[in-house]
Amino acid sequence: MNGRFQKIGLAVLGILLLPFSANTLWASGGGGGITGEVLWQLISFVLILILLIQLLKKPVRAFLTKRQEGIKSTLEQASKKEEESGIHFEEWEKKLNLLAQEVTELQQKIAREGEAERKRIIERAKDEGDRIIKQAQLVAEQEVKKGRAVLKKEMVDLSVELAENLLKEAAQPRDQERLVKDYIEKVRELR
Repeated sequence: MNGRFQKIGLAVLGILLLPFSANTLWASGGGGGITGEVLWQLISFVLILILLIQLLKKPVRAFLTKRQEGIKSTLEQASKKEEESGIHFEEWEKKLNLLAQEVTELQQKIAREGEAERKRIIERAKDEGDRIIKQAQLVAEQEVKKGRAVLKKEMVDLSVELAENLLKEAAQPRDQERLVKDYIEKVRELR
């Protein structure tokens, strides 16, 4: 601090001595030199400058100190926020990596489940197809049996009709009587 005052004092002394050296320069140049009025204005300027320095030294120093502390505090806060953001960035990066891994696992799980479901559907379709084929075969067999029964009945009916027709044409009244008697005897036996 004392070193500053010394520098300021030397600057003031230099300013005060300046007019005298300038007077010598002006004299050699043929000028009139520094007049008393200019000298007093210069002295007044230097005194006002010294007064301003003395009056403003503490407020300016306080302002600069406060400003320096504010900048230091801001830098410290920025450093802390940078560290925090680095930590948060790492956390979010980990979370994103975990999320990406979970998505991949979920996609694989869905693919496996889809494949298993596809196999189950195919198996059910095969079973249903086999059941339908068996049912169709059973229905076909039943229809064939019905068809055979109908054909047998028609065959029997046609045979009976044909036999009747043949008997009517070939039978004599005597044969008819014998057939009626045979039929009556068979009916009696059945009772």
